[in-house]
Amino acid sequence: AAGGSYRVYASAGPRDADGDYVVDHTVLIYLLSPDGLFLDYYGRGKSPEQIARSVRKHMDTYEPLLEEGE
Repeated sequence: AAGGSYRVYASAGPRDADGDYVVDHTVLIYLLSPDGLFLDYYGRGKSPEQIARSVRKHMDTYEPLLEEGE
């Protein structure tokens, strides 16, 4: 269900003589807030530095949905 919600693709290839197989799949990193909300995603086109900057920005601007104790 989670894979479908995030539109992740995955497909198992044919098995070899040992029963092993390769899985073709989406290559993305999803960033979720501590509240479980989708914030951003990063594909192969993003460098580690770009991802780190984006994550830091989201961390610096994060505001909880609910105050503690609510």
